[in-house]
Amino acid sequence: MIDLSDNENPWTIFLETVDPEMAASGATLPKFDKDHDVMLFLKMYDPKTRSLNYCGHIYTPISCKIRDLLPVMCERAGFQQETSLILYEEVKPNLTERIQDYDVSLDKALDELMDGDIIVFQKDDPESDSSELPTAKDYFRDLYHRVDVIFCDKTIHNDPGFVVTLSNRMNYFQFFKSQGYRDGPGNPLRHNYEGTLRDLLQFFKPRQPKKLYYQQLKMKITDFENRRSFKSIWLNSQFREEEITLYPDKHGCVRDLLEECKKAVELSEKGSDKLLEIVSYKIIGVHQEDELLECLSPAASRTFRIEEIPLDQVELDKDSEMLIPVAHFHKEVFGTFGIPFLLKIRQGESFREVMRRIQTMLDLQEKEFEKFKFAIVMMGRHQYITEDEYEVNLKDFEQPGNMSHPRPWLGLDHFNKAPKRGRYTYLEKAIKIHN
Repeated sequence: MIDLSDNENPWTIFLETVDPEMAASGATLPKFDKDHDVMLFLKMYDPKTRSLNYCGHIYTPISCKIRDLLPVMCERAGFQQETSLILYEEVKPNLTERIQDYDVSLDKALDELMDGDIIVFQKDDPESDSSELPTAKDYFRDLYHRVDVIFCDKTIHNDPGFVVTLSNRMNYFQFFKSQGYRDGPGNPLRHNYEGTLRDLLQFFKPRQPKKLYYQQLKMKITDFENRRSFKSIWLNSQFREEEITLYPDKHGCVRDLLEECKKAVELSEKGSDKLLEIVSYKIIGVHQEDELLECLSPAASRTFRIEEIPLDQVELDKDSEMLIPVAHFHKEVFGTFGIPFLLKIRQGESFREVMRRIQTMLDLQEKEFEKFKFAIVMMGRHQYITEDEYEVNLKDFEQPGNMSHPRPWLGLDHFNKAPKRGRYTYLEKAIKIHN
């Protein structure tokens, strides 16, 4: 008892009692000779229902032959007395041995015979061969490898998921035909993964819930493996942003990405789109269609945005017209915010005309737009524009001689009414860890 009390595992105790009504009439427990008798537990396995049924216990002499127990088993299971049975010894959870010889005594038929040994029996029925788990040995093997796994939809934040009982021996197609994400979620699992579920769950603690993430795809899993996930922002015609995930060919180029985008969004008739790169709420470049996607590595400090090319920007006169990046700031040019955009300007046009186009694009009332100031920003310094005097000079917005320097941009100086924290920020608040 002292050894048992030091064991952290739960105790399993078998307690036999006498029926109270029978005890009142003087009934007692059957006599048991600990030197010559043995107590055995009986279980019946049903292949049709894949279930194990407890059939009580028996006291029998050690010298008793296995065949002498068959009538008792048939009676306990409700079988006819002449029913042919297959017997197994349940040695431990992962070890079940078939009893071959029924004409030998218990001490020779069972390995290390002792009180509490378990005999499992089932009908010797040829029809059981077509069952998923035809024998008790198959059942115990399946039971030993059985594990509960929580499946969570990775596209739903804090999805509680649903529980599925699986086997550690299952391969990919048996347990996860169209989805496969580990806890985290981590890296995607290839559909031709040759390992078993046990290999995937080996890093979980024994009592830790086993959790797999899944995602329903719009394509065959075999096609998906040749593509890469590309997260970007779609800017619609109402100047509103929407986060989308596209799956272009992993060896493709920007053109392939834009074609995939056309399947996910609505463009105007004969409309075309382009890919922009945004850092700190500023457009730093437009990627060419023949540029390889493998060169566009994701980073927390930058965002890729796809938008439809406005009709007035489809064709440009390179000698007299230019697309310039426009961004919002308030007092300090490093404090950019909002949605940046591209604007077409013309050599020598009045800046008042440029302002009118900006007001139309942003859909602002005159009273609100009057609070805006405009500046040309280059190398972190800004120079405010005198609205009535300035005429557009394309050279003011040309790339400096040193290509490593950022391109000048047009700044809109006004108060930021939106929440301070946004999508493009790269200065994250520190995480405090208290020991």
